[in-house]
Amino acid sequence: MQGKNSQKKTNKSRIIIAGDLFPIPANVDYFVEGNIIQLFGEKLCQLFSNADLTICNLEGALSNQPENCRKIGPVLTMPTSVIEGYKRLGVDVCMLANNHITDGGQKGLIDTIETLEKANIAYIGAGIKEDSIQKWVYYDLCDTKIIIYNVCERIFNKPTLTKGGSWLYDEYIVCNDIKKLKQDCDYLVVVYHGGIEQFRYPSPEVRKRFHRMADSGADMILSQHTHCIGCEEWYNGSYLLYGQGNFLFRDIRPTQTDEALLIEIVFEKGKAEIYRHLVKSYEKIFVRYDDNQNLIDFETRSERIKDENYLNQQFQIFCRERLSHYLKACNCPTLFQRMIRKFFPKYFKNNFIYRCFNENQLLTILHTLRSEQKREEAIIGLEVLMKEKGINIQ
Repeated sequence: MQGKNSQKKTNKSRIIIAGDLFPIPANVDYFVEGNIIQLFGEKLCQLFSNADLTICNLEGALSNQPENCRKIGPVLTMPTSVIEGYKRLGVDVCMLANNHITDGGQKGLIDTIETLEKANIAYIGAGIKEDSIQKWVYYDLCDTKIIIYNVCERIFNKPTLTKGGSWLYDEYIVCNDIKKLKQDCDYLVVVYHGGIEQFRYPSPEVRKRFHRMADSGADMILSQHTHCIGCEEWYNGSYLLYGQGNFLFRDIRPTQTDEALLIEIVFEKGKAEIYRHLVKSYEKIFVRYDDNQNLIDFETRSERIKDENYLNQQFQIFCRERLSHYLKACNCPTLFQRMIRKFFPKYFKNNFIYRCFNENQLLTILHTLRSEQKREEAIIGLEVLMKEKGINIQ
């Protein structure tokens, strides 16, 4: 494929990669109208306009009649007419490997893909069934061969032979994909939708994954999904960003999720320069380029990432704070339940115990077991709690 400005007589090309981009009820009309100046401001619109290739994460389903979705957390769908905002902004590629692309069910996913195709916007990271997923996209910009690869963690987005979903991380398959693709390109970007939400550092598992993908040949790996700006590191010549933050998305936690990094890669004479542009939420429904570009906290975290003990300590603290969320799902037995179990053990085991859980609790347990980030949070949180109680564990 060719970038939108790839025919220019220039020795320099630019790629813009944005994080989560999806309307909310308060700004949906601006998307439908294509009012990108109000949504993004002049500076951001100019950045997108000057780029040869622009990419964002489409964090939800576009459908006028989505199917009901039963899951834990928000269900994100919007009418197909909001695509006008993406078109006017100049988005060339939408990444669909995320935990909300199936929020409209199978119909919602089909509608989303058809909407993107009609708008002439490429997509990667998902498909209407398992064997139709397009995992990467290839571009040749100013004689630089570039591949963008999109993958995510499993939550409520697993595809099957008959049902659509996202391209899910399998270390063996993904690392082999990267090795093969690197042979056919000059620069390989992996956008990984995963990591611990609202945590500004990588978990030990995520960091291992990034290092393995870098060892396989990825030149850049960006983590989305965390909803906040994290930290960065250079590993064996590869640039790793743990947490890009939202671009324009719903507000989750004030001061933490209302800023993000817009990544710009500039290719010139065979070399790649990486620029980070700080953007901030404006009135909770728009986004603007931040003129101050203050990245001191980000740079401080990026220095601290070198201390593995510090990282583990921060992760343990975070997981301990989140543990109550998972313990609630396990339905701590009441006195009445304990009495039933004591005097009627067979009835409790075969019948009563299943009545103790409501739908929300069952969904939370399923979500915790399915989701890699939730499972990791719960395990670490439980280990910390058991140490607090003096319980020895292996």
